[in-house]
Amino acid sequence: MTFDNEYQHECRLDLGCGGNDQGFAEHCLSMARYYRQHKGDVDKPWLYDKHHQQLIELINTYELDHSFVDLGRMQVKQAEEQAKAEEAAKEEAKQQERERAWREHQQAEEAFQETLEVPQWAKGVIIATLTDYDAEISEPYAGEFHTKTLKTIILAWSKHSRNLFPELRKACLNHPETAVLNDPDKSVEHRERFAMGEGYYLTDTKYIRYGWQVKKRNFYREDNKARYVPLGEVAIGE
Repeated sequence: MTFDNEYQHECRLDLGCGGNDQGFAEHCLSMARYYRQHKGDVDKPWLYDKHHQQLIELINTYELDHSFVDLGRMQVKQAEEQAKAEEAAKEEAKQQERERAWREHQQAEEAFQETLEVPQWAKGVIIATLTDYDAEISEPYAGEFHTKTLKTIILAWSKHSRNLFPELRKACLNHPETAVLNDPDKSVEHRERFAMGEGYYLTDTKYIRYGWQVKKRNFYREDNKARYVPLGEVAIGE
């Protein structure tokens, strides 16, 4: 190191202290190996720089334990493999839990549908669902956004298969949590008649991907209409 008054002072930096001898040895061996492999490359003139030459000469004087380095590499690899195995086991457990919850939901829904008494005149059912962002299974960096259903309310039976927003708004009055959607100023009408669209449905004003959604589900078959009705709270008036 040269100071402003031309005084020079040589500094020494000791690496490999604090229990990291293996990392220091591996780094030195890597530098020496790179130098041997590329010392003839014309596009790497810096390998012949005075300071670099001094560094290589210094490294060559070290008595480095290759077996120590190999052992360290093996331990790192084993630790990485163990971490990956533990992560895979956690993901497998989560997947099994989701599958178990889904099976239980299906069983509960089937039992619920068996208790329903759907009027013969009913052509469809009006359903309200409250959804929220599912951070556990979403992958925002990959553009995958998933939702989870927090609540389902069976609001009303419908006598026809037409999509009429006044009918949806009227059905919203059957439950206090959806009553606000009866107000046109506090709800939004959606008409997605294009491919991959969700059809006609009513939502709260803050709805983007999740929130309150009210929609009619038509009965496409007369037999076993209850199978079109999801598990939820029944709010149909007498």
